[in-house]
Amino acid sequence: VAFFTNPSACTGEPLVTSVRMDSWQSPGRYTADGTPDFSDLNWAGATSVAPAVTGCNLLQFSPGLSAQPETTVADSPTGLNIDLQVPQSEDPSTLATPPLRDASIVLPAGISLNPSAADGLGSCSVAQIALESPLAPVCPESSKVGTVELQTPLLPGTLGGSVYLAAQEENPFHALVAAYIVVDDPVTGTVLKIPGELKLDPVSGQVTGVFDQAPQFPFSDLRLHFFGGQRGVLATPQACGTYAIGSMLSPWSAPDSGPAASPSDSFQVTSGCVGAFTPGFDAGTVATQAGGFTGFTTTISRGDQDQNLGSVSITTPPGLLGILKSVAQCPEAQASAGSCGQGSLIGHTTVAAGVGAHPFYLGGQMFLTGPYKGAPFGLSIVVPAIAGPFNLGNVVVRARILVDPTTAQLTIVSDALPTILRGIPLALRTVNVTVDRPGFIFNPTSCEPMSVTGTISSTQGAQAQVSSRFQAANCATLPFHPLFSVSSTAKTSRANGAALDVKVSYPQGSQANIHSVAVKLPVQLPARLSTIQQACPAAVFNQNPASCGAGSMIGIGTAITPVFNNSLSGPAYLVSHGGAAFPDIDVVLQGEGVTLDLVGHVNISKAGITSASFFAVPDAPISSFELNLPEGPHSGLSAVGSLCAKPLTMPTTITGQNGAVITQTTKIKVTGCAKAKKKGTKRKARKKRKKTKKGGGKKG
Repeated sequence: VAFFTNPSACTGEPLVTSVRMDSWQSPGRYTADGTPDFSDLNWAGATSVAPAVTGCNLLQFSPGLSAQPETTVADSPTGLNIDLQVPQSEDPSTLATPPLRDASIVLPAGISLNPSAADGLGSCSVAQIALESPLAPVCPESSKVGTVELQTPLLPGTLGGSVYLAAQEENPFHALVAAYIVVDDPVTGTVLKIPGELKLDPVSGQVTGVFDQAPQFPFSDLRLHFFGGQRGVLATPQACGTYAIGSMLSPWSAPDSGPAASPSDSFQVTSGCVGAFTPGFDAGTVATQAGGFTGFTTTISRGDQDQNLGSVSITTPPGLLGILKSVAQCPEAQASAGSCGQGSLIGHTTVAAGVGAHPFYLGGQMFLTGPYKGAPFGLSIVVPAIAGPFNLGNVVVRARILVDPTTAQLTIVSDALPTILRGIPLALRTVNVTVDRPGFIFNPTSCEPMSVTGTISSTQGAQAQVSSRFQAANCATLPFHPLFSVSSTAKTSRANGAALDVKVSYPQGSQANIHSVAVKLPVQLPARLSTIQQACPAAVFNQNPASCGAGSMIGIGTAITPVFNNSLSGPAYLVSHGGAAFPDIDVVLQGEGVTLDLVGHVNISKAGITSASFFAVPDAPISSFELNLPEGPHSGLSAVGSLCAKPLTMPTTITGQNGAVITQTTKIKVTGCAKAKKKGTKRKARKKRKKTKKGGGKKG
């Protein structure tokens, strides 16, 4: 067996052999790690130059590759075993096999890094690996992601070692993910350190390991084992099928010895193929007291082998609202950048990412924003992506908050959830969002059984309709004492009709909200038929109420609520629906980007008595509400006779969201009537006139 082997790189450079010596009289200095410090002049040196090697074109390089994941189950954590074989010849009559210099191992698209592995994971710094030192590295055990076994014709037996994860960007490649293959054999004292970069495709997450400029150290077999288990460093593809692992291997004799070798291997994923989409869903309030402040939490989850989460739409029950005026709305620039202030903070989020039974959990914050994508409000959900030794920056997910114009229900529609970050597929497993700002969210004042509903979409286009039961409690304990008053004016005319002003107010304190109001006008205040004939068609109103004719606008509504900083106000229209005997009263309340539509159904009896019923008032708190129907050319009411002739009343039924009912006869206060004269005034006036006549007959 040959003892020496010439180098395999035909660089054209001569081979230089050097020697350093010191003397007993003047010993040379050593560095702290025990290597000679040749800058010390006590070390004397000499060199010998030999001709450059030639004939690299005659060398043969025929490596083999075996690469297999530890499991064939789809969408599962896995380890990976890679075996590189470079057959070696020890016969002195033949040429040696050139050592491997550059290696690229290309994993198939679908095999990716697994975020679950980040739990407890560490990294090895440049100082700890000490690539230029012949000593063994001092990388922390937590940075070990695999093991190494190496067989070489230079030494007997099998040499062992480890694969360490390099510190993010603090590595020779300044890369996000890099690794060190270290052979550290204590028996022979052999230490080899080979740095490599793991390149990640930013779209697919495909992994390519690049280990270039390995030392000219011949080996016949190099086995790498990357750890598996529930926190395996890799994840298998989601789809079943056959997958190929390729390579590009170049020896030190390249390019003279020919093109790079490209041995490959393949494996199959045979079970657990991703296809179903059955996400879990749970939502509800922390406290159930009707009308009371509470937290609200929503959790969406999926299992391994389920399609990935794509986007989410959630609709809350009627009456589950928030005190918006208590929160500063984050401006758009800060919301998109994930830099909202704490004054906009309304909640927190927890996200679990990675495949396997132990995903990695991350926490974040949720902020209320101003208008977003046409909605009056939005959310900025910010999650710092810090997992183990990796800091991938902030992940910002935006959502819009829509307000139903009839029920005031909230619908939160998220943008697409992130699926990959800097080449690392996130494999989101659980997303929890909790609104926990004190004094913000409050429960409905209705205790009817309801639900939180939603639509969850997958990245492959599947949709799942989800629902979680919801019900407030103790509605009967809520007081219900709205104050209802009505007024009109004595000034009426055939041309301008009559006016009516209706006011509802609440005393301070928690109360049940109004569910419906039904009123019956006195016969002296009938609906004005000429105005009814100008009602706005429903199709026009639904397209844009502002397009309705002037004759259909009969008044103005104004609501003051503790939810907003400013009042909501807007016109009241008569709107005709095909097939309906009489038009509805639609009060369009607007403010702070929100539009609410209060609908009152009008009926006129054969006796000419007009009644109006608002059957579906939103379960929302109000401090006061006023509906003013003025007189004018398009007044909604006319007058029969004098409104001052006798007291006017309006039978009224007010029903609370908690089921409480108030039935009363509301007096209509008429302003502008002549004051009634006191008793005895006419008798005194007659006596005064008689006395004046008697006195007037005498000469002055």
